[in-house]
Amino acid sequence: MTELLIRHVGNPLLLAYRGESAILRHYRHFRPMWGASREQIESHQLKQMQKMLLHAGNSSEFYKRRFQEAGFKAGEVKSLADVSGLPFLTKGDLNSAMAEILSNRFKKTELIESSTGGSSGVPLTFYRDREVTAVRRAQDYFFNGKLGVFPGTKRAWVWGSPLDTYHLDKLKARVANFLGDRAIYFYSFDATTETSRQFLEAINRFKPKSIYAYPNMLAAMAELARDSGIKMKKVGKVVVTAEPLYDWQRELFAEVFGAETFERYGSREIGTVASEGTDHIGMHIFEPTYYLEVISEDGKPTSYGEMGELVVTDLYNRAMPLIRYRTGDMVRIENASARSNTVWRRITAVGGRVVDLVYRLDGSRIAGEAIIMSLRTSGVRNKVQVVQNTPQTLTVKHLYSEAILPEIQTALQEKVNEVLGGPVTIEYVGVAELPYDKSGKYRYVTSEWGKEAGATDR
Repeated sequence: MTELLIRHVGNPLLLAYRGESAILRHYRHFRPMWGASREQIESHQLKQMQKMLLHAGNSSEFYKRRFQEAGFKAGEVKSLADVSGLPFLTKGDLNSAMAEILSNRFKKTELIESSTGGSSGVPLTFYRDREVTAVRRAQDYFFNGKLGVFPGTKRAWVWGSPLDTYHLDKLKARVANFLGDRAIYFYSFDATTETSRQFLEAINRFKPKSIYAYPNMLAAMAELARDSGIKMKKVGKVVVTAEPLYDWQRELFAEVFGAETFERYGSREIGTVASEGTDHIGMHIFEPTYYLEVISEDGKPTSYGEMGELVVTDLYNRAMPLIRYRTGDMVRIENASARSNTVWRRITAVGGRVVDLVYRLDGSRIAGEAIIMSLRTSGVRNKVQVVQNTPQTLTVKHLYSEAILPEIQTALQEKVNEVLGGPVTIEYVGVAELPYDKSGKYRYVTSEWGKEAGATDR
């Protein structure tokens, strides 16, 4: 009864109070598109693409210049494929030309600023307008609803970023959490064996119906529960993102939590792009809000079903248009399956990002995103790879041409010492290139300490 009241009464009232009712409006708009035809989906995408191209060409100095240099006429776009006449947008562009990329139709005070540590290798600061923020929330409502998780459904989060979670130390925040997520949170950057044990006990008391998590961190907690004899009450669903999910992790979550596991793909700058459904045949792409391409190393489209780099055109972020944005992630996209009740295409494989757990000086393990966050907050904007050799030593690899400044090294040293719980020696090594591994994954943070043969994918 509480869940239904929150879903149908409490949450809509909370959104109205916050001026966020647009979330429900977009959610209602997107729901019927699950059953739309392929022609209807592509027609919707084309209309949104045409609007976005005209908007970007008229309000962004960066795109005005880019369109002119490419001889591209936004008003003459007749098909989705026409956008291939534009160059790719890179993370380097976002870092070096953000002021010109932003639309002049918005005041800076109207924008929502956020950032990512750059799990594909390059840290980013980015912006959204309030409308696309509502769209992103509506996407999450949609994907969660497909799993039977709605506002008011109890959830536990084993997460890394404080940017994504409520701060529950104030009464208003607690009330908002009750009327929105009904969630408890575990800040995995600060994980120790004892705090992990305490959160496992909190999960048993709270009895959530779902857990949202980084798979590596949740796997470490599940192993702790199993090996310590902590009997976990059944959790219906585990939803994971940000890192590769392995079959042994699915099996572990089923064993420890009695849970069915669902994988998602996205990033902070573009939102939740795709989510695995109950059919477990890949992650369904949220096609109403994105146009996706897959390219080979030479920038040309891959053949159907081949792995390649994902290129995203965001059809809704008017504040910071992302047109042909190279994500740095490797994916395989396939058409909808006959087993699905939708024509939305699927991401059936993801590479490009690997972030290991890392060891603190006391022997406990924490999410490697703690190192990513340390890099970002210290001002590192270079593409780097970090290797933990021992709990006391890290190697930061950077390109020869992108040495990390001494003052940033000092700031990073302080952050890393704090995160890992004591003095750590950091060695900076210049290299000619920062390659992907054989599986197409960019190993941003890896830990060699205590690694068993084959431990990465069991």
